[in-house]
Amino acid sequence: MITSNPLWKLMKPTIDTISTENLSKSQVCIGKGKLVTLESMSDGYIDDMEVAGLTLFSEKPEGGARAAEDITIGGTKRYIPKTFAKYVQITEEALEDNKYKEALQLVKRLTASAWKTQDIDVANAMLASTTVVGGYDNVALASTSHVLPTGATQSNYMNASGVTYTPSYQAVVQARTWATQILGPNGLPDPVELKAVVCPEAQRDLWQTILGTPQMPGTMLNDINTVKSYGLELIPIRWFDSISTTFWGCLTDVENGLRALQRRKLRSDSWVADNEMVMNYGMSYRMALGWSNWRFWLQGNT
Repeated sequence: MITSNPLWKLMKPTIDTISTENLSKSQVCIGKGKLVTLESMSDGYIDDMEVAGLTLFSEKPEGGARAAEDITIGGTKRYIPKTFAKYVQITEEALEDNKYKEALQLVKRLTASAWKTQDIDVANAMLASTTVVGGYDNVALASTSHVLPTGATQSNYMNASGVTYTPSYQAVVQARTWATQILGPNGLPDPVELKAVVCPEAQRDLWQTILGTPQMPGTMLNDINTVKSYGLELIPIRWFDSISTTFWGCLTDVENGLRALQRRKLRSDSWVADNEMVMNYGMSYRMALGWSNWRFWLQGNT
């Protein structure tokens, strides 16, 4: 709590500096080269749509007409921002008792909490990959029955094949093979490229060995580690560890995969409640989180 006390005016520049501090570098899920980049929203909602029908070309006889192509509209995904907000209070009595350090610490922690909330929400969206529905086809992110506009189904959940894919050279090779067999909206093969392995911090060292050693891990060093040539990034997420130390998967290069849309950036405000002689300091932001194209994710283990 902070107050109408004249000392508040002296503290305000310091508090404003703390409240506007950019802590994006502390985020492990949001940012360039991480799980998702933060996009701005220019409207109150955004719709993504899956379009199918543009298949392979057919031969046109000389002097004949070109074949017309039918367009099939698949599922849609709507992003509507939610508001996230909290505030803290500092009383006039606290300032009179010289609790400046404690007051500033409250503001600092509130600011850090806002940045951390954004980051953890992204991590939670991934951890709920087998339970929370969404995307174009309104099924779970990791599923064996993703519905295509043609009516066919496709899987992006490797473990569902009856084999548990724990971190290994073989698991990455299988993920790459899986990526080459992914079906596009038309039901035709539409291969995607693997970009990164996503895992808990507990798996970091193991994956560094699998992805980075020149020879195949666990052998007599006679075999080349072909996985190293994939050039995959490693994205350890510390928020995973308290929920699961076995969860992992691969990001691909498809568009409109996981999306974090920001309608309003982190914003601070303050107001005085004169009757209570209290200063209120708050922070808020508006954000929509989800995915459209499930092909951005190949899940190895839960």
